[in-house]
Amino acid sequence: MRSFIATMVYDLHPDTPLESRKLLRAHLVGRRWQDRHDGAPMPQSAVWIRRSAEDDQTTDDLHAACARDLREAAAAVAQAGRPIQVMRVWIQVSGAGTYGLARPAPAAPG
Repeated sequence: MRSFIATMVYDLHPDTPLESRKLLRAHLVGRRWQDRHDGAPMPQSAVWIRRSAEDDQTTDDLHAACARDLREAAAAVAQAGRPIQVMRVWIQVSGAGTYGLARPAPAAPG
């Protein structure tokens, strides 16, 4: 079995209430998506996951599974009676290399 890291960044409609946003994130975390890395919080609409793949699966299969996770989590929010609309999503599945949060540049004086 091979292991991959997938990152997902999503945009919700601007009118999406805060409670719906929080509930979506909770559903994703419940599906093993991580909203922290080494204890530090991820950006507000970004999550990551370590996924295993069978020998016959490709990164396309994992990409589709990630998209399915988001669709199912958003559907669960809607089924709870909360308004939600996913506008865009970026998913990247990588099999090697480094990953993690980068430090932002220090604030400019003044």
